This record gives sequence, structure tokens and C-alpha cells, in this order.
Amino acid sequence: KDDPTVAKLVEKGKSKFAGKEIQGKKLGVIGLGAIGVLVANAATHLGMKVYGCDPYISVDSAWNLSRGVVHVKTKEEIYKECDYITVHVPLIEKDEPELSTKGMINKNTIAMMKDGVTILNFSRDLLVNDDDLEEALKSGKVARYVTDFPNPKTANMDNVIAIPHLGASTEESEDNCAKMAVWEIMNYAENGNIKNFVNYPNCDAGICEAAGRITIHHRNIPKMLSQFTNTISSENVNISNLVNKSKGDYAYTIIDLESTDNNEVVSKLASIEGVLKVRTIK
Repeated sequence: KDDPTVAKLVEKGKSKFAGKEIQGKKLGVIGLGAIGVLVANAATHLGMKVYGCDPYISVDSAWNLSRGVVHVKTKEEIYKECDYITVHVPLIEKDEPELSTKGMINKNTIAMMKDGVTILNFSRDLLVNDDDLEEALKSGKVARYVTDFPNPKTANMDNVIAIPHLGASTEESEDNCAKMAVWEIMNYAENGNIKNFVNYPNCDAGICEAAGRITIHHRNIPKMLSQFTNTISSENVNISNLVNKSKGDYAYTIIDLESTDNNEVVSKLASIEGVLKVRTIK
């Protein structure tokens, strides 16, 4: 049955849902990968002043980033300037604090932030120190914490908006994930290109059209490329294309050769200190 009092009750209770406008507010985006760029661009269209920080931003992300986004060099600038801070970085656990992202949101970084800041974390729960967050929420230093990685502690804190991790929970996204995985595996198997690996950078040399192609997984240490090229030239083999990318401790190199018989080259490359694996694509 229609109940005329329901609409009145809804209207009467709207004051409980009053919020703040985001237009004109400052949003800091830490991590400008695929998702961070989309968030930053969307926020500019909503009238926010957006600051972005990513010392390792890729060329593709830089091209896709709106010119309205202010690119800052340090996270500290974002902590000090922004009303809203959203984190889009991987969880990295290192002994060196400057290289680790675990607990990057802690009492020291929160102290730099504006009073009443809102923190959004849709990356990993361990990026935030829960004890320091709880203290900041109680004091009002942090007004809200929004996350789709709730844990038993944060899920029971006041002023935390905890939602399920729903990023891939649609029929379309599940199909797209399967298609993407198949395509990336095929591209790696057939051409040696890598994309979305956990410990390696994206590295793409396109379709293999040269006489031969080899790929090298190796440590990210100095003088590796010179050793590769010297070894190949010592076998009187010409290089037609070379792509090298690094990420943290590891690097990946794709080399196209003007030769089809490269067994000796592969053997010598595999013996170089720091080389983890050499693979013949063609």
C-alpha cells in the first residue's frame, strides 16, 4: 500500500545527510597510475583543484593526465595543501622508509595534514597505520576515512565509511578481466611483451617482425645493457631494436636481432652475472 507518511519522513530526515560540496576543494592524488589518473581527471571535471604526485609516472599516464592537474614533486605538498587525500599506490614493504609504502599514512604524515581532512584509501589497508588513524579520527584531525579494504579494527571505528571491495564485481568487468588476462599471456608468449606484472615493469616492443627476438629478465644494476650489446656484437650479430624497462630491483630487456641462429648468443647472455633468465621468442 502507498503510505503518504513515508515521503514526509524522508524529507524530514534529510538534514541527517547534509554534507559538504567538493567543488572548489583541493584533492590530492598520491599515485598516478591508470586508476589515479582517472580519479584526478574526474575530480577536475567536478570543479575540484587537483594535485597529483607520482615520481614514477609512466609516459602513458602523463599523456592521459588532465592539464588541470597540478603535478607536485612530494607527498608532503599534498599532505599540507589538500582537503581530501586519495591513495593509489601498491603495498611495498622495505626496510628503507623512503622506499616503503606500508604505513605511509601515520601520525607523522597525518600531523602535516589540514584539520578535518578526509582520507580515501582504495588500494591496500596496510598503507594506513590503524592505531594512528583511530587517534586522528577521535581528535577530529581526520574527519572521515573511506576505504574498500575494511579490517576488524577500521570497520568498527567511528567516522569510517567502509564499503565492500566491489571493483571487479560486475558481469562486464569479470568478462573483461578474463579477456585481458588471455591477451596478456598470449602477448607474452608470442612476442615477449609484458604488461601488469607484479614485479616487472610494462615493456612492449610490439609484434616481433625481426629475424629473431630474445628477452632477458635481470637485476636492475649498472652496466647490464652494455654487457648485453657487447656480447651480441662479439658474435657478429646485429641488433635491430632494443627496449629496456626497470622497476625496483628488477629489469626486463627485449632485443630484436637480425639473425635466426642465436643459440650461442643466448648461452653467453645467460652466463652474465645478474641475468635471471634469457628466453628465445623467435
